Amino acid sequence: MIHRTQNHRRGFTLIELIVVVSIITAIAVLSAPYITGIAAAARLRTAADAVQSRLQEAQSLAILFNTDAELRVYEVADLIDGRPSLRKLRIHTLRPPEDVTTAPATDVFEPVGAITSLDQEIEISADATRSSIIDLGFQQSASDIYGRYIALRFHSDGSPALQSAKPWFLTLHEKDAQLREPKLKNFVTLQIDSATGRLRTFQP
Repeated sequence: MIHRTQNHRRGFTLIELIVVVSIITAIAVLSAPYITGIAAAARLRTAADAVQSRLQEAQSLAILFNTDAELRVYEVADLIDGRPSLRKLRIHTLRPPEDVTTAPATDVFEPVGAITSLDQEIEISADATRSSIIDLGFQQSASDIYGRYIALRFHSDGSPALQSAKPWFLTLHEKDAQLREPKLKNFVTLQIDSATGRLRTFQP
């Protein structure tokens, strides 16, 4: 005689499904801040790498072309709330005068390459205590369509045009972070050596 066994498949009960969904929801809620923090830190790191790369590029071009070069950090209006923030970068090199006898009274810089825009959620702090480059002062050029800017200038030997007795740095953080909290939690600070232009980064 052949005995046939039947496979009885037992499905999830409603209670079990509710428990599983509740556990998954709790894990998602608890891990959300951690995941958000990781994403913010990654955006900050990417933006800091972009600024560092453009600074090094400006210094290299100054040496290569044996002329002054500067990285301009532009103040632009936010697309959503219109608040100005430092988010665009572009390198300019000093144009040598064609005729020394008719040289212009002020230096004439020409843009090199495309403009770099930082992530919409990241900005360079305009607070001088967090970005001492603000003390260099904003400039405005009639021929520059991007508005006013801070200029970080390098001489033909690669040295930055910065006061030696003062520490120079800039800090990147999430948009409006300084408005939400007095002490920044997520940020990247780039320190610029006033003698050599060497860069150091700090990220908590």
